Amino acid sequence: MTTAYTWTFPAFDTAILEDGKANVVKVVHWRLDAADGTFSAGSYGTAAMEPPEPVFTAFEDLTKKMVEGWVAAVLDVDALKAGLDAQLDALANPVSVTRPAPWANIDSV
Repeated sequence: MTTAYTWTFPAFDTAILEDGKANVVKVVHWRLDAADGTFSAGSYGTAAMEPPEPVFTAFEDLTKKMVEGWVAAVLDVDALKAGLDAQLDALANPVSVTRPAPWANIDSV
């Protein structure tokens, strides 16, 4: 089955005022989720942004696609996806299991 990857950006750390520009994005908080129809996995982190030169986009004009491009430019997205794929594979093909103590279900005499 095909794996679907979805970016979300829950928060942005911004400079209130920098070089005459308001709400300059300094850090993007990101989350990349993967789902294969049966299992899901996720990864999250932050990405520091370079100064917005030569082009500056006002915070209120940012789009998800634009921010996704910024984050993809500073992260190793292929490695992130490979890690998520490994998580999905581990869920589909577990090599270990946590079990209760064998005496946990035995009535005391």
